[in-house]
Amino acid sequence: MKKTINYILAAFSAVVLVSSCNLDLFPNGSIAYDEDGALFTNEKELGYLENGLYTSYRSGFYGEYAITEEVMMDGFNASADFGNNYGGAHRADEDFNPSNYEIRDYWSNRYSCIKNYNVFINGVENLPEDYKALGAKAQVVKGEAYFFRASAYLDLIRHYAPAYDPATAAQENSGVPLVLVYDQNEKPFRATVQEVYDQIKEDLDSAAVNLAGVAGAKASQKITIDAVNALYARYYLDVKDYSKAYAKAQEVIASKAGYTLSSSVKEFQNEYYLDNGTEAIVQLYASLTENGSGTNSIYTSMASSTEVKDNTNGRYFNKPYFFPSQKLLDQYEAEDLRLACWFTIDGQNNLTGEKYPTFITNDYTYDVVIFSKYLGNKDLTSSAVLNSRQHVKPLLISEMYLISAEAAFRGANNGDALTALNALQTKRGATPSDEVNATVLYNEWFKETVGEGLHMSTVKRFGNGYSVRTPQPAAVATFIMRGDNYETKSMEPGDYHLNWPIPTNDMQTNKNLVQNAGY
Repeated sequence: MKKTINYILAAFSAVVLVSSCNLDLFPNGSIAYDEDGALFTNEKELGYLENGLYTSYRSGFYGEYAITEEVMMDGFNASADFGNNYGGAHRADEDFNPSNYEIRDYWSNRYSCIKNYNVFINGVENLPEDYKALGAKAQVVKGEAYFFRASAYLDLIRHYAPAYDPATAAQENSGVPLVLVYDQNEKPFRATVQEVYDQIKEDLDSAAVNLAGVAGAKASQKITIDAVNALYARYYLDVKDYSKAYAKAQEVIASKAGYTLSSSVKEFQNEYYLDNGTEAIVQLYASLTENGSGTNSIYTSMASSTEVKDNTNGRYFNKPYFFPSQKLLDQYEAEDLRLACWFTIDGQNNLTGEKYPTFITNDYTYDVVIFSKYLGNKDLTSSAVLNSRQHVKPLLISEMYLISAEAAFRGANNGDALTALNALQTKRGATPSDEVNATVLYNEWFKETVGEGLHMSTVKRFGNGYSVRTPQPAAVATFIMRGDNYETKSMEPGDYHLNWPIPTNDMQTNKNLVQNAGY
């Protein structure tokens, strides 16, 4: 038994040292997981396991886990120098297929992390009596594991299955495999969409019980009851239980933690540059030597060179793979703080107060707007070049205002919907809407959550597609890729690409899986 415990601890400790989940946590031929053995014997070992769980959770944010769906939609145009990075997703053509790297990585990340969560949940339930003295702390950590598993399955069902529809949610082979006990030999069938959402609810219910005493706090590094309620709000919005979605979102907004929306350039700097703001319901640990998540560097790709001509900054410049589309930029009014702070315009970045020209083919221009919401925290780079490393913020209070507005609107309560929507718009420096409808709500989701990896779920939930990715005028002539699958790309509502394919390796090794239509 002790040998098994040591192997498990070593495996989880290894996870802490890498920036993604250990895909071979329990590799064949290395160990045999003994579910009847003690998972830990003291508080120190429990702490190691908890760190491993958080590292698994953190590994699935930013970078390809957010970028893929963002560049699939109409918010970005590929640079002429994008080097086919995310090309299959951006074009949504024959290269967006079951062998696509981003498709594979998203799936494998979530399932390898679920494996870690399952091991802990089941291990705590099987602790021998001798170790029950650690029960109170272990139950909190188990609540965290339930939360992480609910989050992972919500991500999977949003990406690899159709949007929830009560009329079709129980159809066979429409969801994703539900794996709740670690078994490396299991070849699971796809559950139904209904079964997956039911499991998400069950995990959230368990998390809510175990974390009831963990009060919310701004930028909490640990999962709190506010985080559980925020994920509940996402869940209820998806399954069209609008009264509960509204109630949960409002509960977080009214939390004693005191989350507030940034409403000045200084507050945006604190939140989106220094990672020291008041919007994050959860803000995960990061340091100069240990970050553990992806980076959204493709939007800026900051570098330095003494050869940049007439560079007012001296040497630093951006050379992005993707530019924000004019279609995205047109959503913002000139006075909107999100436009001023999340985009570099005429070379001026208001988060840092510096000028960073866009360097294109041995010269630069200030005419092309850059998406710089994730330029990077200066404390997470060892040089003056900002590398887009930020503390991961899985849940932000702004989303709770959006969920409140959408849930109230869909629940035929336009008064509450407008109140929530206007509260967000006013803080952001935008003109408050005088009416609420599906188009207004969709556009607010588009401009508020840009870059966060929530856009595709919004497109699916609203039943939308898109027509063309209208580019910035200054970018059309030279700086972007041109053609039917680039700036004139369109996607019909319900396009099969909105349900990502099951990866090739899983289809080949598990004959019980059924591929999504179209692939």
